[in-house]
Amino acid sequence: MKGHIPGLKRNFFKRFITDPIEGITVGLILLIFMILPLRAAEKTGACLGAFVGLVARRRNRIGLLNLRIAFPEKTEKERKKILRDMWKHFGRLIADLPHNRQVLKEASFKDVKYLREAYAAGKGGFVCSAHIGNWELSVAKQIAPGFVMNPVYRPANNWFLDKLLFSRRKGVKIPKGRTGARLMIETLKQGKFISILCDQKFREGMTLSLFGMPAQTATAMATLALKMNVPIIMVKAIQQTDGHYLLTVYPPIPIPIGLARAEAEKQIMTTVNQMYEQWIRENPEQWLWIHRRFDKHLYK
Repeated sequence: MKGHIPGLKRNFFKRFITDPIEGITVGLILLIFMILPLRAAEKTGACLGAFVGLVARRRNRIGLLNLRIAFPEKTEKERKKILRDMWKHFGRLIADLPHNRQVLKEASFKDVKYLREAYAAGKGGFVCSAHIGNWELSVAKQIAPGFVMNPVYRPANNWFLDKLLFSRRKGVKIPKGRTGARLMIETLKQGKFISILCDQKFREGMTLSLFGMPAQTATAMATLALKMNVPIIMVKAIQQTDGHYLLTVYPPIPIPIGLARAEAEKQIMTTVNQMYEQWIRENPEQWLWIHRRFDKHLYK
């Protein structure tokens, strides 16, 4: 089965007209953010995000539905405020991209020893995060010389944006889906680490609970961790009130012993979803609420 190739299924008009226009527009926005000092760029990004939030009606409907599921105890007014704050945070996140070096320099780190110890063991493993805070934040220079995280990612449909946004990433870029499995195995065999985000819907995944609702959850990480006896380490990077990010590393997720493979995978990914719930409840405005995380019939 062939992997997803950006732009392959786009028609002529999209591939050669709209895709480049969108890509150039995003490129110009990033250029403006790069020219501005970091804090000015973040303020501008927050304003841009707030504007997008005003016009993105379809995405707002998705976000509010997700918020009702996650926070049934909150009022609609409170949920709408979280969504508005999310758009501002997303704008700041985009503004941070051209300033990654400064963002990383200003970041603080907690319990990095867990990742450093896993790296020293030489077996490789998974660094698992979510679309919360700054999921682009790399900890490579803070772990050990030569440490690189190899990202699992979904190529953008817009081939122009795909090159603009993903070509700058270091390490082996592993496409999501079945075709990425071989690359993941090869990467782990070399004792390297794979960074992965497991908080979005995966059509072929296992149905597990998230905020009390069935949610299709990718299990490839758990499958390979069990098969190759490598650790899964959860990491989050949350923006603090002064603007800098606090990156927290958690102890490796316990690997179940004596269970059937499917049951062990279920236990691991249930733990991951529970940690996601905790992170989101603590900083709801920093999670990306606007994707369809649950069954598609809910969003009609």
